[in-house]
Amino acid sequence: MITTLAKLALSFALIGLGAYGGGMVTIPLIQHELVDGRHWLTFAEMARLVAIAQMTPGPIAINAATYVGFGIAGVIGSVVATASVVLPSLTILAWLAPVIDRVREEERTRAIQWGIQLGVVSLILFATWSYGRSVITDGRSLAAAVGSFALLVGLEGKLHPMAVVLAMGLTWLALF
Repeated sequence: MITTLAKLALSFALIGLGAYGGGMVTIPLIQHELVDGRHWLTFAEMARLVAIAQMTPGPIAINAATYVGFGIAGVIGSVVATASVVLPSLTILAWLAPVIDRVREEERTRAIQWGIQLGVVSLILFATWSYGRSVITDGRSLAAAVGSFALLVGLEGKLHPMAVVLAMGLTWLALF
């Protein structure tokens, strides 16, 4: 049981450490660590986990940690995994807080931030590709995804993204 909890803690600490940039960035981290690395989830289970996590309040990483931790080791697993996913960012924040104002405007700091942002974009694109492969299965689903994306881009800021999600759900319900 201890080794299982240690593996949970390590896996979710790595996810938490790499989750700079938000929820979508954690998807490839979750896939790498929990699907490809530990084999605690299948890709289909991960896709369902992401869908459920996006429907509930809170970050995907925390929802995933709680869910997977419980599935692996019950309530104590949930506590260990959830604490482990949050601890790295809290530790880094506590360590950087006293100096952040002094180094914020330094050229090297801006260069590091820019590089991290580029890395985050690559993770978001990978998450889109990876998750999209499991959802886009034929020409109709590809057309629907491309159309929804074009609508969001074309009406940027003027249409709530949830309207598109709900519209697609209702459209797909009508088609089947």
